[in-house]
Amino acid sequence: MTNMSNTTMIDAGLEGRRIAVSHFGLSCLDFSTMLDFYTRVLGLTQSDAGAIESGGGTEIAFLTTDPREHHQLVLASNRRDRTIESTPVVGGSIGSNVFQVSFRVRDLDTLRRIDARLEAEGISARNAISHGNAWSLYCRDPEGNALEFFVDSPWYVAQPCAEPLDLARSDEEILEETRQYCFAQSEVLPYGEWVTRVASMITTDQAEL
Repeated sequence: MTNMSNTTMIDAGLEGRRIAVSHFGLSCLDFSTMLDFYTRVLGLTQSDAGAIESGGGTEIAFLTTDPREHHQLVLASNRRDRTIESTPVVGGSIGSNVFQVSFRVRDLDTLRRIDARLEAEGISARNAISHGNAWSLYCRDPEGNALEFFVDSPWYVAQPCAEPLDLARSDEEILEETRQYCFAQSEVLPYGEWVTRVASMITTDQAEL
């Protein structure tokens, strides 16, 4: 049998990987508000849109930040659960239907700009945390789903861990504070060494697929 699958994306950077996380979807109470938030406020690109007639005319939009991925986030109308969480987000929203949706961003300046955009939208319940291996900003979208925006740090430390993060400090101050925290832990690795370790684990775990 000819293998017609596209192996380029799944193999990129990791020989032996046979399954990978691709995208996630959110059902929406107010589809247009949610689409506006994720495109205008957060800058995701709409790659496609349409309606599913067999689903009661459900509107659907496909959003991405990667030209190699048709979609990384799918929004759909006709959410049935009417509960919108409003409590502060501290490292996720354990217990909610959507525990957390996370976005990797380029650098701390981008994280600060996202923070400012969220503030301009009236989203006041924002929480900045250093996890040692990443610097994160948490909030909720207009329908209460917990969001994380994060920048990778140069180090790995055992998780979970959370320390206060002051985005008003300079990059250099944040980097040094995080370095001191990481090297005070029982195990710390440069990010590249951790990637090599986990790549071997993934290849082993997926060897029988």
